[in-house]
Amino acid sequence: MRILLALALITSTSPGLAQIVDGGRALKECEAEDKTAIYFFVAGVADTSTNDKQALVAKSLQYSMATTPIPAELTKGILKEMHTFCLKTPVDPEQLRVTVCGYLKANPTKLNLSAAGLATQALQSAYPCKAG
Repeated sequence: MRILLALALITSTSPGLAQIVDGGRALKECEAEDKTAIYFFVAGVADTSTNDKQALVAKSLQYSMATTPIPAELTKGILKEMHTFCLKTPVDPEQLRVTVCGYLKANPTKLNLSAAGLATQALQSAYPCKAG
């Protein structure tokens, strides 16, 4: 059952899908004795965002080679709209889970929103990308 919930939580990070899991449900998983579901959910959000960012950068480079260079401000604006965050290597997955769960607990008025969106906000607040 936990594995199915983890998969549902992870797939809820895909853009364009309806909200499957809200912050309230994710917070319940944070408070559960077995942290497996929330652990994999947070890892899924982090991996998805990182892969989306890498894909965007690769596409930008491919486009700039075929045409004129993309202005840096345009790329920065796109990345900002994607609500990116910058993780340091190596990443401690447990710290990411603690960060997201702490954010959920600290923001009870937002628990009706998408868990994936809230997790992204938590990670963006804790791991902002350096300007420039």
